[in-house]
Amino acid sequence: MKISIEYCAMWNYLPKASSLEVELRNNFPQADISLISSGGGVFEICLNDNLIFSKKALNRFPDGGEIKKLIMDSLE
Repeated sequence: MKISIEYCAMWNYLPKASSLEVELRNNFPQADISLISSGGGVFEICLNDNLIFSKKALNRFPDGGEIKKLIMDSLE
């Protein structure tokens, strides 16, 4: 399983991305997780190259546990 977290460095979303990375590593230790520095206010999560969450599309950050649930739902 490959998970990427693309975050906006300009707006300092790194702490949110790092926190999410820790949560996902705890729940999915086998996952290959990468942080991707970007710009433009993005905070996007991809699972196996498929976009599962986009801050730009939803105009919000993910809620606690939301990404874990989206991943679990995708694996079923």
